[in-house]
Amino acid sequence: MSYQRFEPIDPRDAFTVTARPDDASTQSAAASQAALLLAIRAGVLGEVATAEKLKEFPLPNVKPLKRSRRLHVADACGYLGAAESELLQDGEPPLEQEMSRLIRELYSKPCIDAAAALFEAAMFSPHPLVAVAGAAGARETTRLRPRIRQKLELGYRSEDRLTSRLAVSAMSQMPPMQELARAAVIRQPKSRKRRRKSDTAVITHGTWAAESAWYRPGGNFYEAVGANRPDLHLHDQSFTWTGAYSKRARKADARLLQQWIGDQGLGRPDFLAHSHGGTVANLATWRGVEFDRLVLLSWPVHREWYPKFSNVRKIVDVRVHMDLVIMADRGRQRFKSRSTRVKTHRNGWFDHSSTHEPDYWDEHGLWAKV
Repeated sequence: MSYQRFEPIDPRDAFTVTARPDDASTQSAAASQAALLLAIRAGVLGEVATAEKLKEFPLPNVKPLKRSRRLHVADACGYLGAAESELLQDGEPPLEQEMSRLIRELYSKPCIDAAAALFEAAMFSPHPLVAVAGAAGARETTRLRPRIRQKLELGYRSEDRLTSRLAVSAMSQMPPMQELARAAVIRQPKSRKRRRKSDTAVITHGTWAAESAWYRPGGNFYEAVGANRPDLHLHDQSFTWTGAYSKRARKADARLLQQWIGDQGLGRPDFLAHSHGGTVANLATWRGVEFDRLVLLSWPVHREWYPKFSNVRKIVDVRVHMDLVIMADRGRQRFKSRSTRVKTHRNGWFDHSSTHEPDYWDEHGLWAKV
């Protein structure tokens, strides 16, 4: 699967477009709408969605949105001038017009009521990516209820990879819905010893992605790394961990990685890790694991999971602007460190999985950056 080439659209313009999953011309508008919704959600939670000042994607001041209380659903819908049961009947263009009005209000005079109303309206977007982002926000301004569950579950089952990943990331932070997210988690594999010594490169996956093919021998990214950087001498096995979303699981998988590296006869390998696979690798460095090059692909930045820099010669940080899945994860988008070992390459927009797509690496000349 080739990565999705999104272009950022000023949210004040993006919300004038009715985004539909079957209309290719509206996909960037949908991703831009979802990004703004998640940025507003971050403000509701008292957080900052990104430290970047993006001319292509100006954000409103989200600080005034910090939640001091949860709104009643009726109040959130009332700000739209309709009861919840009436929203579905309104359809288009009334909801589209209301969202455009709310966006203008959030830029000129941000308030939690307008944010809550926007989330309610967004859940009725015909584009599932926007509906999922709206549901994730509505959970934080009101309460978890059947409509929010429905939107997230439909998003999780979407054939669109970004929509599905965004939905499961949001669900994983909602205890009643975590069981569905766990469906993509495997049991921890066993590590078996081998009689070989090498410093070959290793690739691993992210959360909920243990069963994916891209990182394994024969997978598109594995084969592309081998073809474009034969000097890395890719290991004939890739590292597979549970893919579970919890601090406890990642610590356990870091112990597994420590054992696996020893059992595979690897000394100080290069390691390419997507998303929270990077967290597993970072945690492993605190257990004594050493890497030559650590290539972090779309790593959700959490300071508590920084690596032990003295155990890594070079860190290559590859990411997109306004990564939607990282925003849902409540991670940071910038690897802040004074370490000269970190080199960041930020290209493209919104799509969390882009960074393990060969076409993305080709387009942005990343093979020479490792």
